[in-house]
Amino acid sequence: MLLRIDHETRLTYSAPVTESVIEVRTAPPSQDDQAVLGYKLRVTPPAPVTAYRDGFGNRVELFNITPPHREVVIRAAACVRVHRTPAPEVLAAVPWVPDAPPSVDALEFLRASPQVDFAPAVRAFAADIPLEDCTTVLAVAEAITVEVRSRLRYEKAVTAAHTRVSEALELGSGVCQDIAHLFLAAARLRGLPARYVSGYVHQPGEIATHAWVQVWAGPDLGWANLDPTHGKWVGADHVVTAVGRDFSDVPPNRGVWKGDADEAIAVTVGVQPADKVPADLAEPADAPAWSALATANGGGRNERLNQQARNRVFRQQQSQQQQ
Repeated sequence: MLLRIDHETRLTYSAPVTESVIEVRTAPPSQDDQAVLGYKLRVTPPAPVTAYRDGFGNRVELFNITPPHREVVIRAAACVRVHRTPAPEVLAAVPWVPDAPPSVDALEFLRASPQVDFAPAVRAFAADIPLEDCTTVLAVAEAITVEVRSRLRYEKAVTAAHTRVSEALELGSGVCQDIAHLFLAAARLRGLPARYVSGYVHQPGEIATHAWVQVWAGPDLGWANLDPTHGKWVGADHVVTAVGRDFSDVPPNRGVWKGDADEAIAVTVGVQPADKVPADLAEPADAPAWSALATANGGGRNERLNQQARNRVFRQQQSQQQQ
């Protein structure tokens, strides 16, 4: 399946702010089961963008906006061909050996992490999942999915981007991000390495970034994608953007800024099938950025100096929760 992805993040401020330092993870990687045929990132106000790889191999794009500004708009566009083989076709014969020594590649994903905490209630939930009759990795992952979906009800606006899994479990509800975190906690506590996936899904009604998980199927097969929110193994309608221990490793946007202002974030995502690579994504990589839609003018010189004197501490930028 060939998919066109458009992702806009708009950060607005009630008064001019300065020294925004922002990193984004919106660039899908080319892997065995997906090929990126075009990708562009445009920032307003225009700013040079530096790209690097984080510790999990994800592409991170970093930029600074130093002059006063009241709005930052980040637009990412990608065209990706997905050719993923559904996991049940390859996992049915992978045996479940809970006491086997973990692979070095998967060891990190058996531990607790900032948002996947092993609080007593989380440990109790994991311990109660019936796995006695499970003989394959496929069966273990599906059994955990059933229990996670029965314990956490999908509901928006009850958790936030930095909610820990123990907090969501106490509430009994959350969004895809929370459901993925609970799966990760249960899988890790039962000896199945699992990691968090940030990405996109082509599905009616989805207007935000999505989250799911990958489970370790051994050194020969690697990681298999599972969407616990939808209760299914991932096919050609999901596009991977970044992987990590939990959401805190892979937020689509993260940053800091200085100013005496209130910040608001608005995110829109569109994922649509395409017949061919769109012309705007087939342009040379060094094509000029989109025209600026926001002003970087913060007023007169005295006003700027006074603003800078009042605001010398960086403030945390809002992250977009994965719905």
